[in-house]
Amino acid sequence: MLILQASPRKNGNVWQMAEKIEEEYKSRNFQVETIDVTKMAFHDCIGCMKCRSIGKCIFNDDAETVGKKMEQADIICVASPVWWGNMPGHLKSLFDRNVFRMMGESPLGIPKPLMKGKKAILISACTTPFPFNYLCGQTTGLKRAVKEIFKSSGIKLVKVISRGGTKK
Repeated sequence: MLILQASPRKNGNVWQMAEKIEEEYKSRNFQVETIDVTKMAFHDCIGCMKCRSIGKCIFNDDAETVGKKMEQADIICVASPVWWGNMPGHLKSLFDRNVFRMMGESPLGIPKPLMKGKKAILISACTTPFPFNYLCGQTTGLKRAVKEIFKSSGIKLVKVISRGGTKK
C-alpha cells in the first residue's frame, strides 16, 4: 500500500486518519509506505505532452519517484484535505505529472487505463460541517476529482472515509 499524504498539517485530522489506516494494514501484514506529498520537490506539469511520445516526463524529480511507487503499489491511499471543494494543488500536480503512466490513449485520443487491477482508498477532512460538506459540494468535489483520475487510470476506488465539520 502506498499512502499519498497531501495534508501539510502533520498532526491534523487527515494525518491521524491515514495513520489509523496504516496501522490497520500493517497489522494485516501489508507493506505500507507513506509519502508526504507536501515535502516532495517537483515541477508542475507544463502540458508539453512529450511524456505521451517518449514514455516519461521531461523532468526527473520527486514526481517521477512517486510515480514509480504508484506503479508498484497494489493499493493507493489518497489522504487529502478538502480545499475549495477539491484536492490541494500539489496533489493535483503530482497526478498531472504522472498521467503518462496512469492513462494512455489511442491514436484517436480515447483514454486507456494503465493501472488496471489496483485498488484505492480516499481519506478526506473538511471544515464545512455535515451535511453541508456534501450539499455544498465540498467533500463530493474532492471525491469526484479523485474518482475521475482513478477511473481513467483503471484504479478502483473501494473505500471513501471522510470527516466533515473539522473546524474545531
